Amino acid sequence: MADPSSPNQSRPGFERGGSSSDIGHGPISSRALLPPSEPKSSRTSFDALDAQVDRPARLQMIVALILGLVLVAIPLYLWRRPRAESISVNAGAIDAGVLPAVTAAAPSPVEEKLAIGDAKILSCHDPGLKKTLPEQCDHVAELEKAFAKAIEESASCVPKDAGGGTLIFVVDAHFKKKTIAVSTPKEGRTLKSSKIAGSCEKAVKSKLSGLPFESIKHEHMRYRVSITATYPSAKR
Repeated sequence: MADPSSPNQSRPGFERGGSSSDIGHGPISSRALLPPSEPKSSRTSFDALDAQVDRPARLQMIVALILGLVLVAIPLYLWRRPRAESISVNAGAIDAGVLPAVTAAAPSPVEEKLAIGDAKILSCHDPGLKKTLPEQCDHVAELEKAFAKAIEESASCVPKDAGGGTLIFVVDAHFKKKTIAVSTPKEGRTLKSSKIAGSCEKAVKSKLSGLPFESIKHEHMRYRVSITATYPSAKR
């Protein structure tokens, strides 16, 4: 039986046969020498903090992008939207069952002018009993040209309200006597007014008064030439 007065037995924590140098080498002292492990929640807390810091910036970017799209979309819509007038016109046309007609500008009326026909040789004469057929007569180009020009320059002899019509002018040119006569036979003409016909005869004859007989080439002494003039009717 052990002695209760023994010093080693009076101190708790000491085992029998152990020395004082073994103090501190037990299980308690070994845990005290190890460094404390890093808490697992520290890394997670930093990630959460970063996420909280980045979240407002991301929200600001999303809001700015949405505002930019709205600012671009509104002007485009206002520019491309159909007008109220065109919508009402199209709706009325659809309700009526017809499409709106495209009206083109009416062409301006073409003003009619005096029409002058070709010159025809009616007869040609020489002194004596010899007769020449009309188809055998030569054309006096300068006389025919001056005759047509005189009729054209005298177009105002037929008033606009006369209703239009045709006049047959006949010129009788005598190269030996150097005389000019102008007539408007009733046969074949549609403008029946004798007053207008007489006025036109005088106007054409006055235009031929200065005809240069000496310089005009001709084969016969006398020629009768006719030209038909058609006068336009007045527009209403």
